[in-house]
Amino acid sequence: MREAGAARGLLIALVAALMASAGLMLSLSLVSPLIIVWFLVLLGSLLWALWRVYQCMACPREEAGAAPEIDQDTGSQDALAFLSVVGHDLRQPLQALSLYSATLATHELQPNSRQLVAGMETAAETLSLQFEDVMAIAKLESGRIAFDLKPVSLGALMTSTVAAWLGEAHMRSIHLRYVPTSIKVWADEAQLARALDKLVSHALRMTEEGGVLIGCRRRGSQVWLEVRDTSGGVAPELQDLVFKPFSTYGQRLPDRALGIVLAQRIVRRLGGNLVHRSRDGRGSVFTMSFERYTAK
Repeated sequence: MREAGAARGLLIALVAALMASAGLMLSLSLVSPLIIVWFLVLLGSLLWALWRVYQCMACPREEAGAAPEIDQDTGSQDALAFLSVVGHDLRQPLQALSLYSATLATHELQPNSRQLVAGMETAAETLSLQFEDVMAIAKLESGRIAFDLKPVSLGALMTSTVAAWLGEAHMRSIHLRYVPTSIKVWADEAQLARALDKLVSHALRMTEEGGVLIGCRRRGSQVWLEVRDTSGGVAPELQDLVFKPFSTYGQRLPDRALGIVLAQRIVRRLGGNLVHRSRDGRGSVFTMSFERYTAK
């Protein structure tokens, strides 16, 4: 756990440095490119620190030759609980970073400085997206999210999910549709909606042309809820890395594949399973399996 403590200390120091840098930039009437570059470097360092905390909570290691003080499961739960508890305090400076970036964009800047500010805004947005997914995973794994299982209409769920993403799909000329159904499953509606949202978001990011289709089918007492896309698929050597955040597969995604990892954890907590199938150049299919609800 020594690495976890070091990563946490580094995280706190970086947040303080980011706040100080942002305040300095706002106090200047003319923002120099050097200061903005320094701010971007700090943003990258903060992301690295978050990743180190994630590594420590997911794969705690023991020092060579040292007797373990706690078992691995207990260490993982302690780190997950810590991260989920401090999430509120860490979220505030991230929100401040976004505010500072937007304020800087209103200043009268030289073209090269304006380009750097735009990059800073993108970096802050990406960091916030990754942070929220990491926090959600930590809360799930530490048991800080309660699940309320009840009959959930998949037809209504697909309708609302498609409506939420239809604007982006049309803007990119991607067909987004679903197959209507009256099937219901036992699940927590809010969490299942979150998992489906993450899978649709991922499918749209990966698809450059063609479309994304959501549908379901019965398999005995189970229901398979599928998200299909017409992306380039996943190369065979990368298919084992799909559910590993920050892997080679995730490097091409803004959220580093944290979204689909979160979806996988949600489905597991719901008592189901999430699997991925793909052929290189032939698209991908993500399938969630749940117990079918049958009215008595």
